[in-house]
Amino acid sequence: MSNSILGYFWLLVLKLILPSHPFLSRPPRRLGTNYVSRHGPLPLRLRSLPPSLETLVTDTLDSDRKIVVVTGGVLSGIGKGVTASSMGVLFRAMGYRVTAIKIDPYLNVDAGTMSPFEHGEVFVLDDGGETDLDLGNYERFLSVSLTKDSNLSTGKIYQSVIERERVGDYLGKTVQVVPHVSDAIQEWILNVAKTPVSRFSKSSSGSEDTDDPPEVCIVELGGTLGDIESMPFVEALRQLQENLGYKNLCICHVSLVPVLGEPPEQKTKPTQHSVKQMMSMGLRPDFLCCRGSAPLEPAVVSKLSLFTSG
Repeated sequence: MSNSILGYFWLLVLKLILPSHPFLSRPPRRLGTNYVSRHGPLPLRLRSLPPSLETLVTDTLDSDRKIVVVTGGVLSGIGKGVTASSMGVLFRAMGYRVTAIKIDPYLNVDAGTMSPFEHGEVFVLDDGGETDLDLGNYERFLSVSLTKDSNLSTGKIYQSVIERERVGDYLGKTVQVVPHVSDAIQEWILNVAKTPVSRFSKSSSGSEDTDDPPEVCIVELGGTLGDIESMPFVEALRQLQENLGYKNLCICHVSLVPVLGEPPEQKTKPTQHSVKQMMSMGLRPDFLCCRGSAPLEPAVVSKLSLFTSG
């Protein structure tokens, strides 16, 4: 079966699952130890955050904003960008305002100086930002105009942290990956998640108001989970899920289910090992999007469902 048909298959699956998933429920928030009331005191964990991050976390919880993280395993180029864009289309069709962030773990500040033979063509945004081509997919799928802050690289976040250290923002403390870099990543994501984006066309709700902040932010973590350069981002996302609560941040993991042997047999071991490695880093997928040459067999779906928390 062709990849395009498989893509439509997964869109249908997500459309059936997402509306009933607790992640999208709108009742009063129950976040366990992370519960934050609009009028009650903050829990101890959130009170220990830097004031800027604490404000962003509280704003995200009070506005009931959701974060969807898309990761990939087994190999690169597995389809994270198409998966993230397709999920954005579904959210938009349900009437939600959607924005997106692409995280690139490379040390370049942006994609402007990178060879297209290594990383594909550069996509130039309306504000002049030179970004990964995935942002072009986001704009086309979501009918929005993103900004240069929607593309976050390791070079960008380290540059930001070093500039803050040089002007004394850390008050003489030893600047470390945890907590300073991980906090900066969380602040970046939450800032972009609440920034209104202009639209190219009307959404299904018929609203064109660009002053309203997004309700859903899709975050794509580039590369393959387990790469050493993406570790600070993985740790930051783990902390962010703890801070926001598991009903406000969900994880979709894209993996591979190859078909081998004669007669053909679908192999789940690559996905099993990918999820196990993901769990060892403190993340657990709510959804699995599996890429293969044929639709998943019921027995394979049942087996892989044991590795999700959905």
